[in-house]
Amino acid sequence: MRKLSDGFRARRTFQILGNKTKSLRVIGVNSGTSCDGLDLALVEFAPDKLPRLLFSKTYSYPREIRESLLSADDPGLIDGEHWMRLDSELGKLTGKLISGFLSIIKKRRLTPDLIASHGHTIRHLPGKKSASFTLQIGDPAQMAEITGLAVISDFRKSDIAAGGQGAPLSPLLHQKLFRSQTRFRAVVNIGGIANITVLPPARSRIKPFAADCGPGNMVIDGAMKILYGRQYDKNGETAARGDADKKAVNQVVRLKFFKSPPPKSTGRERFGNRFVEKVLDKCNEYRPEDIIATISEITVRAIADFISRYAPKTEELYLCGGGAGTKFIVQRLNNLLRGIDILSTSDLGYDPDYIEAMLWAYLGHCFIVGTRIDSSRFTGAKKTYIPGKLCLP
Repeated sequence: MRKLSDGFRARRTFQILGNKTKSLRVIGVNSGTSCDGLDLALVEFAPDKLPRLLFSKTYSYPREIRESLLSADDPGLIDGEHWMRLDSELGKLTGKLISGFLSIIKKRRLTPDLIASHGHTIRHLPGKKSASFTLQIGDPAQMAEITGLAVISDFRKSDIAAGGQGAPLSPLLHQKLFRSQTRFRAVVNIGGIANITVLPPARSRIKPFAADCGPGNMVIDGAMKILYGRQYDKNGETAARGDADKKAVNQVVRLKFFKSPPPKSTGRERFGNRFVEKVLDKCNEYRPEDIIATISEITVRAIADFISRYAPKTEELYLCGGGAGTKFIVQRLNNLLRGIDILSTSDLGYDPDYIEAMLWAYLGHCFIVGTRIDSSRFTGAKKTYIPGKLCLP
């Protein structure tokens, strides 16, 4: 009887939400690799219109949760029980934060239809063919029970099941929102990891493509914590006071990953604490600000080199993610990519801090209305697929 009841509820959910003739409002939930907090974005999807961000808010993680997430991200930790416990805790916390978000938007007379949650990545091990693995925690069942809303989750696993690497997925939204009819654009999402979406003009024979290009804020944040006891380098002020060691930067960007062609993806397994420690060991005689400048330059060079190598026709480069407003990064990109307009997605009407949360909302919408996505040029997926899976309250 329980199964029949759940089956009816599932069918009813699709009947109500999967109606392509009506507007849907989805709460996108993003927890990035920087572990700094939870981004929530209420996004409206109306037939024949671009997604519209209605309201957004970021909730900082309590210190103990942030420390637990950082420890769980460590490649040296393989404690399955620790992961399961944190999966439940993060799911409950996320559900409570979304409930607070619901109270706020209710006062604005905004009613969501469902939740789309990425979860928090604690393992991402891309490989060839069937050798890719990814794991996101933050139990969607807890969120569904606490909020009373259906939750779509596990988007990366859907991509891997289709033969992809599970990342980057942000290009799926980038091409929908930002592709121009006439201008050659690229969109760079600078989160813990930086990824690039190359968007030739719609009239071009060249198809959009994408890849993770290297560390974004992840290595900078790790070094700032060790050297200064701070979570991040605000506006790149510390980096701006230092002098980058060009020789050290060149050694890093010559590593195999940076030379590998797209599609490709990476994570904390390659650019986490161990990478930070290796860089600090090599730079132990430098001033702290010089180390931060050197590490920040690695992020910038990885972006600039990718553009120069794979997208030399780029006319406009749009930044989004946590590093989009870092003055040091923006200034260095302007210096290295002369002739390219370095802009923000805010110049196109979309808040750079909530593009990824909007992405999960978009994929949740695709799931509900049954839209198959093609990520072959972004993740290497071998076939189209419907992203995610459903958890009912």
